[in-house]
Amino acid sequence: MHRTRLIALYTRKLTGEATKKELLELDELLKLEENQFVYELMENWWKHQPESQSTSQNETDQHFNYILSTATADEIIERAKANVSASIFKKYPSFKKWALAIAAIFIGLIITVEFGGLRPLLVTNYHLNEIVAKPGTKSKLILPDGSQVWLNSESKLTYGSSFNDSIREVTLEGEAYFDVVKDKKHPFIVKTSAISIRVLGTAFNVKSYHQDPTIETTLVRGMIEVQKNNEPSASKIILRPNEKLIYNKTEINIASHPISSAFPPQIISISTLNKNIADSLRKETAWVYGRLVFEGDSFTSLAEKMERWYNVKINIKNKTIANYRFGGVFENENIEEALKALQLIAMFKYTINENEIIIEK
Repeated sequence: MHRTRLIALYTRKLTGEATKKELLELDELLKLEENQFVYELMENWWKHQPESQSTSQNETDQHFNYILSTATADEIIERAKANVSASIFKKYPSFKKWALAIAAIFIGLIITVEFGGLRPLLVTNYHLNEIVAKPGTKSKLILPDGSQVWLNSESKLTYGSSFNDSIREVTLEGEAYFDVVKDKKHPFIVKTSAISIRVLGTAFNVKSYHQDPTIETTLVRGMIEVQKNNEPSASKIILRPNEKLIYNKTEINIASHPISSAFPPQIISISTLNKNIADSLRKETAWVYGRLVFEGDSFTSLAEKMERWYNVKINIKNKTIANYRFGGVFENENIEEALKALQLIAMFKYTINENEIIIEK
């Protein structure tokens, strides 16, 4: 897809990461009239500075952050159209035919928001787009089809340049919340290390960290199908709103939940969540709203979540302390405030040495 590659090269040129070979490739792509239109559209939008923008030495970064901080695809498309100069309309009569499609691709490739810093984290090559949420951060992006994705700390989403040609397929490592645009002709598939999730239009959360013993998916609305990657002919599991599926990578028997007959009982479990709890308060999805919710977690389990949340390393020296159970919510607390809050529940001492925290009796 020439336009996808064009926008990827333009993004690398803006960030100063384009190689000489890539700049030559960009020049070659600009020989096509349609690509010239896309390029001028992006140039025009990029150069447009809102009145509220600062004129300090960080002006360029601030302007890029201003663009990235826009929440929805519709808003960005409207801004892009509003800022296109009249000369582009005259120069390219086919503007109306191209505008929305190109704007949508433009959004999907350059919008990636890291909560707090609003820094771009997009890495692209000819066949693959890769978006990464660094440790201690969360990122939001809009895919070329308009679907929105929130990435949790230490997570990576990849998709090919053929995305949306026939199917919309992405690969996830880590945790992400998806709000997928409905498109019956182009099914949306999320691939993890062990299972694949197929949807048409829905909102759901997927947690699939490499080091975790389980993969979890929680359906908020719509409907999804879940299938094991190594058994494509096996029956699919259908999830409905407020249902949560846990796939056990270690194949340990989970006896506490109803078991689906589609998989052996030691592999998978499905539970129904309380539908009266708001997404912003539910532990499976609260992270999207900036809240770390924990309910009866052992200190060991909570420490793993806090490591990702705060980008620290927590070392619990005492086995008794490791088994302490905690429940609560962290929202605006820094790491030290969070530890002090936990000390109100259980007795322990801690020391902080740069990025490492030692927990002891």
